[in-house]
Amino acid sequence: MNVEIKKALSENKKSIKLENTGKLDSIAVGLGPGAEITLTGDGGDFVAALNNGASIEIGGNVGRYVGDNMTSGEIIVRGSADDGVGFGTYNGTIIVNGNAGNAVGQLNKGGVLVIDGNIGDLAGLYMLSGDIIVTGDAGEDTGDWMIGGNIYVAGKYQTGTNAAVKELDPEDNEKLIKIFKTHNINANAEDFVKIGPQELRPFYGKDEEEEASK
Repeated sequence: MNVEIKKALSENKKSIKLENTGKLDSIAVGLGPGAEITLTGDGGDFVAALNNGASIEIGGNVGRYVGDNMTSGEIIVRGSADDGVGFGTYNGTIIVNGNAGNAVGQLNKGGVLVIDGNIGDLAGLYMLSGDIIVTGDAGEDTGDWMIGGNIYVAGKYQTGTNAAVKELDPEDNEKLIKIFKTHNINANAEDFVKIGPQELRPFYGKDEEEEASK
């Protein structure tokens, strides 16, 4: 399937619709700028992984690790997603119009991940940068050991180690309003809390910090 997709793109067919793919894994992987891919039904695991600039829309639900390690582009999931949405994302945007499982945005390095629903546990684990936006509830250990970036949650949540709840500033409000308007998400910025890192160097204990200052 991916060979045929890349063959069509090499022939300057930039807009491609995929039908009746079932729940095949690793569809539309590693595509570059200019490609517009529409998957009309559900997708399996690792859909649109390693995305490097393509615009990819999935009409149904997806399995685990959609957009895994993407570097740029946009992925829109019209249904729900399983675990690992946007794992290790460097940049780009992922929109899930339903719920998502555990491990959303773990090791996020700069991507914008929007879940228009509820998510599971351990979102944003070890994240370094970027934004995770959840219009519903988040599970346990949200932001566990996060080092940078922001997690915005409108519903219930339980923070993890080194995660602290902070007030939204005008820049946060402006960012959320713009994202919601761009992607037709029915949410209000004032309903959200922001979760960020409590310490910038969470893995250093007092002994190590004292030693480093010598």
